[in-house]
Parts: sequence; structure tokens; C-alpha cells
Amino acid sequence: MNFSEVFRLSGLLCRFSPDGKYLASCVQYRLVVRDANSLQILQLYTCLDQIQHVEWSADSLFILCAMYKRGLVQVWSLEQPEWHCKIDEGSAGLVASCWSPDGRHILNTTEFHLRITVWSLCTKSVSYIKYPKACQQGITFTRDGRYMALAERRDCKDYVSVFVCSDWQLLRHFDTDTQDLAGVEWAPNGCVLAVWDTCLEYKVLLYSLDGRLLSAFCAYEWSLGVKSVAWSPSSQFLAVGSYDGKVRILNHVTWKMITELGHPAAISNPKIVVYKEAQKSPKLGLGHLPFPPPRATSESKYEIASVPASLQTLKPLTDRANPKIGVGMLAFSPDSYFLATRNDNVPNAVWVWDMQKLRLFVVLEQLSPVRSFQWDPQQPRLAICTGGSKVYLWSPAGCASVQVPGEGDFPVLSLCWHCSGDSLALLSKDHFCLCFLETGEGVGLAVRQRDGHT
Repeated sequence: MNFSEVFRLSGLLCRFSPDGKYLASCVQYRLVVRDANSLQILQLYTCLDQIQHVEWSADSLFILCAMYKRGLVQVWSLEQPEWHCKIDEGSAGLVASCWSPDGRHILNTTEFHLRITVWSLCTKSVSYIKYPKACQQGITFTRDGRYMALAERRDCKDYVSVFVCSDWQLLRHFDTDTQDLAGVEWAPNGCVLAVWDTCLEYKVLLYSLDGRLLSAFCAYEWSLGVKSVAWSPSSQFLAVGSYDGKVRILNHVTWKMITELGHPAAISNPKIVVYKEAQKSPKLGLGHLPFPPPRATSESKYEIASVPASLQTLKPLTDRANPKIGVGMLAFSPDSYFLATRNDNVPNAVWVWDMQKLRLFVVLEQLSPVRSFQWDPQQPRLAICTGGSKVYLWSPAGCASVQVPGEGDFPVLSLCWHCSGDSLALLSKDHFCLCFLETGEGVGLAVRQRDGHT
């Protein structure tokens, strides 16, 4: 495993291009585009204000920079560096901006969610979509880029509109049986739309492309409900994370629940491997103390805990809004074989479930609360960060704790994979670096042996 040098960064804004050729990073009002392999600077663009959002077009030919404070979006071209586009929403303001799947239209959401403006880069035409709902996830595109589903709120009722992305014509418009719709998401195959309600009302609704209600799911009543939702890449499973600390798995044939995955604070099954991160401070002999003292780093390794094993739990403040309880993070591996979860009142643990046998496979308990995890897009390999100067990797072959080298602390706050799975961008508050991994099936084990960790 090799690491690049450290580069400056602002706002955790670092993105690989979809084709994997480029890496974009933002430093205040500057956009830097590098070669993803050599990290040589290819283009340097200057925006009119500090960049708050950056996004690649699907074909990797354009890059969008949004400056919400100024109500501005600037678009840059990789093929024609002298070409650029500026979109000014003026007094309407700007709270969100994203690409359409064709990479030639930009959707801007104005302040107070009064409307969505669709700007065409090709014809310079403008279309308007009224009544977008301010919610957790109000826009979703099918993976083939043909359709967009939009959550709407009008006359104190929730609706969903389905648009054809080629000409932005309305295909379907239907009301949803929700109190306060919280999110919408297409299945990866584009056949089914999942709609879920506010956390105050446990309800997950599944609609066909033509707006027919296929199924409604409610696990319980009179308690906080849905916290997170994720489709498996195969579209066979819909995982629903709930405030009661369980994940419900719905199947794609009957849309009924096939299993409940609980997150107990104690693991008693001897078939489940529990990895616990352990830390040791380096021992220095008397008379060998260096001056100035080195950076305070500690070795970290995984130890296999004996079962039964207890996990650190957090007592939630239930009298406050958004209590730290329930399953707040869900992610399927790219082959749909594994599901990774985090229960927010067991914040240091990542649970990995075997989706073929529908059972718990591995638990990894860190020394600090887990901030983020993400699957390698090419194989079942999970990267985890906790806000410390280490990155953690798990695969069925084993797991590893890897110290980010360099002078000074490098707290890893977020991470993102290259589409090939060969490298990983590690992001801190003011800097980022790249971690280059070995290729091959036994990567987890190879890294573990090479770094001397178990």
C-alpha cells in the first residue's frame, strides 16, 4: 500500500471523475483537476467565489461548481478549457445543484424550494418545475438516465412526478399516502420507486413506473420509524434501517419482509467473528528519548475478541431532536453479497451481514465512532474511517488498520474510491491524499501481513 503526498483541500470537496481519468479538488475558489494516476495538475480553474459543491457530468467532460451564497453555478469543460458557462439564479437564490444523467442539463433548486430550474447547455433553453419538496432525498434518476422522479408538496399533500429526461415532459403524476414524505429512490433496474415517510410515521411505499402502488410496508406504529433506506445493486433487496435498531429486508417478488437484522450490544454466537481495534503506544527506552519528541502516534491493530463479546453503547438523549439511535448508515457491496450497517447508539461498530445466508458475518469495533464507510466498487472490500489518522480495510480475507504517513495529524473525515478500486482518496478538513492499493483477490490479507497487523 502506497500513499501520495498531501494536497490542500476545502470543504471535503474531492471527486474522481466517473471514467476514472481525473481527480477534481477545490481549494477555496479554485478548482484543481489532476490526472488520477500521476496526480499531475491538468487544469486550474478560478471561480467567482468559494466553491460549496462540485460534481462531474456522467461522461466526465464537464464539471459543475456551485456557489450557493452567491446563487451561482459555473461549468467548466475538460476538452475545451477556454469554454465556460455561468448560471446566475439572481434573487431566487440557490440551495442545490446537480447534473441530469445526459450531462448536458443542470437542475438548480431555488431558495425555499419554490422551483427547480432546468438549464440546457446545448440550446441555452430554460424549463421550470414547480413545487419541489424540501426533504431528505427529493430527486432520483433511474440508472439508465431515462427517468427522473421528483417529490412534490402542494395543497398540504405529497405527490411524485415522473419526468422523461430527454425532453423533461411529465410522464406520470400521482399522490402518495404519506404524512410528510422524506425521500424517494429508484431501484437500480429502474422498475420500482421506493418512497418513505417522515421518521414520525413508519411507512415505506413501492410504486411501479406508471404510478401503481405495488406494496406498503409498516413494521410498527407509535414510535420513531424509518431512518435509512438502501437498494441492493441487484434490485432484489430493499434494506430499511429503523430507529428501533433493526434492519428489515424486503424481497423483490412479494415486497414482504424476509428477515429482521438486529444490532444487540452483546455478540454471543461463536460463528461470528468480532474484530476489536487495539492500540499500543510505542515503548521508548530511557536515554533514547528523541528531541524534539515525535508525533504522538500509536500502533493500531485488530484483535479477534473471544465470544461472548460486548460492544460499547451510547445512551441516547431521547428528550432531544434527532436522537443518536437506530440504523443510520447502510451500504450493500457491489456484488450484493454483503450489507454493512452502523447502529447509531453503538457508534464504534460496523456490522457486516452475509446476504446469501441472511445472517451476521463479522463485527468490527473501532476505538472511535465510525464517521464513514464505503465499499470498493469492484469487489467486496470495505473502507472505514473514524476521524483519526488511520484508514481501516475489511474483506472476507481479513482486515487491516493502516496509519496514514506524514508529519502532523491527518484526521480522515471522509473517503471515496476510484472506480477501478485500485486507489482511495482520504479527505481531512484542509488536505487530502491518495492511497494506492494492491490489486488481486487477497488484498485484505496482503495488506494485513505487509503492515504487520492481525
